[in-house]
Parts: sequence; structure tokens; C-alpha cells
Amino acid sequence: MRRSSLPGLRNGLAGRLQSSGLLTAAGLGVALPTLFWNHPVSFFLFAVPGAVLVSAGMSLYLWSVATRGE
Repeated sequence: MRRSSLPGLRNGLAGRLQSSGLLTAAGLGVALPTLFWNHPVSFFLFAVPGAVLVSAGMSLYLWSVATRGE
């Protein structure tokens, strides 16, 4: 497995899987506090940035697995 010139960054499948995991974790990190906040704005914070980040992470994961040989 090759590593890029920057430490901590990976190329190929491992890098895409790491990025998808970070996107999903960021989305869950945004969504989790809204579950304990009883305010109408909390729904929009849950639905817009939280759902978008989780969806982007899942989409990147599926795309990475489907195109792993390329």
C-alpha cells in the first residue's frame, strides 16, 4: 500500500474509506446534540447538515467499494 507525501493521508481505497468514515462521524457529531435540544431549529440542524454529511459518507463508501479496482 502506497502512502502519499503528507503523513496521515492515504491514497486509493483506504483513503476513500477513511474519508467516508470521517464524513459519517462528522454527520453523527452534528446530529447527536440536536437529539437533546428541544427547539425547532434543532430539526433543521439535524436534517440539513447532519443528514447531508451522513449521506455523503455513505455514498462515498458505496462508491469506493464499487470502484475499488480503478
